[in-house]
Amino acid sequence: MPWQKIEGQYVKQDQPGLHTRWFWDTTDRGGGELVIWVDDSDAVQGFQLSYEQWPSGRHYVAQWSAGSRLQVGTVDEGTTSGVRMRKQSAIMRFSDEPDPKVTALLQRYFRTNASILDDSHRESISSVLNAVSTPVEGSG
Repeated sequence: MPWQKIEGQYVKQDQPGLHTRWFWDTTDRGGGELVIWVDDSDAVQGFQLSYEQWPSGRHYVAQWSAGSRLQVGTVDEGTTSGVRMRKQSAIMRFSDEPDPKVTALLQRYFRTNASILDDSHRESISSVLNAVSTPVEGSG
């Protein structure tokens, strides 16, 4: 299912000087979301893209903010524990060198859903995701 935009009145605006936009898909299996932070001129200043692969349940994430490099990693959803079966908070784990397979998976997920975005937002995010260098097979 393609992304749906969450209307602005339902999105917490928690980044001073920036406007938060949130998109998510409503699939029952896997899926993910994109959160974008834009400035007053509507330029993308940051984003977080997440995708849960089905049926494996593996959860991947990419995040970026202006002036920083793209971080790509996994999300540890935590486990339930204790008498009341409380679930621990999810933890994002980033590596110094992004896994090219994870990066490619996130790029594909983004391209599949990005048609809902404004052209300038789609191009900005796409250029950040595509700037990650991937090793050429057979090199090294």
